[in-house]
Parts: sequence; structure tokens; C-alpha cells
Amino acid sequence: MSWLGKISLRRFLFTLLFAATAALAARLWTRGSLEGPEAALIGAAVVLALALARNDLSPLAALGRLADDLAQGRNKSRINEALPGEYGRLAQSLNRLAERIDNDFSRLRRLDEMRRDFVANVSHELRTPLAAIKAFSETLASGALAERETAEEFIREIEKSADRMSRLVDDLLELSALESGQRPGAREKVSLMRAAAEVVAALMPLAQKKQIVLRLDPFPDMPDILADKGQMKQVFTNLIDNAIKFTGDKGLVHVHALLQNGRETVLIQDSGCGIPAEDLPRIFERFYRVDKARSREMGGTGLGLAIVKHIVEGHGGHVSVESRFGEGSTFRAEFPIPAA
Repeated sequence: MSWLGKISLRRFLFTLLFAATAALAARLWTRGSLEGPEAALIGAAVVLALALARNDLSPLAALGRLADDLAQGRNKSRINEALPGEYGRLAQSLNRLAERIDNDFSRLRRLDEMRRDFVANVSHELRTPLAAIKAFSETLASGALAERETAEEFIREIEKSADRMSRLVDDLLELSALESGQRPGAREKVSLMRAAAEVVAALMPLAQKKQIVLRLDPFPDMPDILADKGQMKQVFTNLIDNAIKFTGDKGLVHVHALLQNGRETVLIQDSGCGIPAEDLPRIFERFYRVDKARSREMGGTGLGLAIVKHIVEGHGGHVSVESRFGEGSTFRAEFPIPAA
């Protein structure tokens, strides 16, 4: 019998005893007296009815208190006392409901905090280049146009700030599309070696400008993966570009791969400045930078690694980093091998 059926049966018995007691009491009123068995029956019915009422009302009071707490937003409330029978099972169900409500509210609070942080970060990132554009424009308007060299320098700075804003907006749109699932990407057979080679070739001039050795080792014999080639190239572009930016002149950026545990892993190692241990857990967060001033100076938006994380995980993979401050970093992008 369900707990609801048991409650109904108990209420029926309580009602029956109450009716019997009422009938005997009516007889007492009309006759003026009761015989011995009748009086005993009334006494027993009263005692049993009080016991049933107490058993019913005490658990119901606890259940009612929890319901009132939930209605008033006190989502941490729980029924901790052990209730008998079907009331205990009902209390467990209400406790589970309260737990789900509390988890949902906690998740909504975290999302709201993330939204506020996101708006604050975007505002801050846009404010800096806008302030630079405004300052240089005002200076030009106040008479600096007459000085050709100064005017050309200011115009270059305005162009740099505009480019930075454009990159930020592009990265925001890309990240938003990835997070919302609006850009799942095509799925085709992609050679990670070929995608990495194309990116290395495109970034080679940037490495040569700093006299950095950008080395690509042949990947082991790995099958093609099912992926979006454009997104794979974006992953390698963001990782290798970061490695070049944060590696000093005449350093080394090494791209290679390995095949293990049913996964294809591409590693990007650099001999750069490394990442402090306390920053590693947050390195893939939006707008998180180890050295904020240096990153902005190099044209970073603070979204590149967040985009990498979403793309890799969207392909069923995993991205991670190992680093020692002052000794360089190794980023690993792992992808599952498709079933044959």
C-alpha cells in the first residue's frame, strides 16, 4: 500500500472511532447513564483516537514547517527528525525536493555572478582602447595634425586600438556562438598533422621576427579525426600564437604529437616565461590573464584559451597545461580516435 493509502486508512480509522465515541456520547445524553461495557468502550476509543491524532499531527507539523520554509525562500531547511512510516518517506521526498531547489538557486546565483563579471570585464576591455582613440583624436583635433610625424604616430595608435576592439568583438562573438551551441562545426575527416603544419607555416614570420625556432616534428602514424578543420586550425593558432608571444627572443616553440590510450594528443611546448602555479587552475577562464598589462600590450583579448577549451571539449577532447614559472609551458590538446 502506498504512503498516501496508509494515511487515508489512518484517517478513516480515526473518523470511525470519533463517530463511535460521538454515538455513545449521544446515548449518554439521552439516557443519562451508560452501562459498564459502553463506558469502557468510550474510554478506549478516546485514548486510541488521541494516540492516532498525536501520531498524525506531530509529523504533519514537521512537514508543514518545511513547506512554509520553502515557500518563504529558506531553501536550506530540512526535516532532520525521523518520522514514522509513510511520513518518513514523504519527508525524504520533500528533503530531496528542497535539495534540488537549493541547487537550482545556487546555480542561478553563480550564473548571475558570471554575467555581472562578464559585463564588467567586457566594459573594462573596451574602455581602454576607446580611451586611447578618444585621447589621440582630441590631440589631433587640437592642432597635432600640423606635425606630420606626430600625426602619423597618433593615427597608427588609433588604428592599433581599433584593431584591438575588432579582435575583442570577433572573439566575443566566436565564444558566444560556441557556448550557446550555435556553431557546432562541420564534421569531416581532418589530419591534425596537416592542420598544425598550415598554422605553423602561417605563424613562421612572427616567430622569425623574434628569432624563435618554431619546430614541427612529424606526427606519429595517426588516423584522421572527425572534426571541423577550421576550428582545429583555430585551436592550434591560439596555442602556438600564445607560445610565440610569451617566449623571449631566440627561444623555442616545439609542436609535436603522440598517440596513447586511444587518444591523439598534440603538444605545444615553449621555452617562455612560464605560468605561476596559482594561476594554472584559472588559465582557461574568460578574460583571465597572468600578466594583464603584458597581454594587452601584445594584443591579446583574454579569450583565446577559453575559445580553445570550448572547441576541444566540443569535439569530445580535453585541453590542459603544465608549466613552471620561468621554465616555459606545455599545452596539451587531446582528441578521441574515431571508432573504426
